[in-house]
Amino acid sequence: MDEPLYALCLSTDPAVSSTVVAMLARIPGFAVTARELDYQLGSLELQDMREPHLAIVILGDDPTSGLAVIEEVHRSAPATQVLAVSANERPETIVTAMRAGADEFLPLPLDLNALLKVCIKVSALRRQTKGNGPAQHAEFWVAYGAKGGMGATTLVANLGIAVQATGRSTILVDLDLLSGDLALFLNMSPSYTLRDIAANHKRLDSVYLQGTIARHRSGLELIAAPVPLPGEAPLALSSELTLGVLKLLDTTHQVVLIDTTSAPLDATRAALTNADRIFLVTELTLPALRASVRALTWLREEGIELESTVEVVVSKYANRSWEVAPAEAAKTLGLPIRALLPRDDAAVYTAVNSGLPLDEVKGGAALQRAIAALVGGSEAAQTQNPMLKSFRRFFSATERRA
Repeated sequence: MDEPLYALCLSTDPAVSSTVVAMLARIPGFAVTARELDYQLGSLELQDMREPHLAIVILGDDPTSGLAVIEEVHRSAPATQVLAVSANERPETIVTAMRAGADEFLPLPLDLNALLKVCIKVSALRRQTKGNGPAQHAEFWVAYGAKGGMGATTLVANLGIAVQATGRSTILVDLDLLSGDLALFLNMSPSYTLRDIAANHKRLDSVYLQGTIARHRSGLELIAAPVPLPGEAPLALSSELTLGVLKLLDTTHQVVLIDTTSAPLDATRAALTNADRIFLVTELTLPALRASVRALTWLREEGIELESTVEVVVSKYANRSWEVAPAEAAKTLGLPIRALLPRDDAAVYTAVNSGLPLDEVKGGAALQRAIAALVGGSEAAQTQNPMLKSFRRFFSATERRA
């Protein structure tokens, strides 16, 4: 669902203000309600109207009256972010507008991406100031398959949709830097990926990060993995940059669901060592279980509390005699099996090839229900002391070993 945003467009030129309002209606990820007001018709009487989240003041050839309007908005509605807009881009015009109380300045004609970034900033500031209670933090869930082809990406894509459907703001982060396909699974074509974030790491803040996020029609959001370019080495994402991204998401979303590669990259380690829940995805075959045992040994060496953090998820469960028995698998892993996801190749292949959620393809409902059952969390995860989680979060493995 698009985030609601109330804007007030103040101008003496109806044609310009109508163009701005029309552009606001096209801002992706936001449901903008905009009101136009001619600021030369008299007193603004802002006290008699709902306080806007964003006031866009369009300065004319003579900016004097417009600057007075900025001052009035700043005085009457101090929580409102003010955007000054003008065809005059001279430095003195910008400085004067800022001194009058404008928070941002954009030239005419407006650029949609630039306006989007302003809306993202307004949204981030609203989240920071909303309510008087303690700050809300995200839960970090990581899906990890000790071998490729275990079905971790199918799990992440469909679990993310299930969590979003409960009303919790959810974002997927595709940290499979070798062959991440979450965008493909969701039939999305992101304009930006982690490659852009890495290339612009010095600019990384909540506003820049929000501009790189792609939005699915379900309301689910995605930070996509880069598509490998011919002759290009896989993206090397440092632990520090990975943690920087996660820290920014900590206060903007309620659930951050991460897909990873089986390779022990720095980004994978950073995600796993700061996870609230780790879904260890495996199959009931000896090679898969052996790889999972090695993964558990590695996770324990990284200081992760397996019993309270790791949830074993068996994918492609056919309930056949040739599979390792679930009880025997649990004994081998030393952990209980959290979920048995039924094997349904037809539904999975149809969903992947069409970019649809499982519950939108024929026969996919049973598997989707099994995945959605993971939303509530295990008993161990529900009873874990949240204070212990907060101490663990955002400390890299290298910091632990120091």
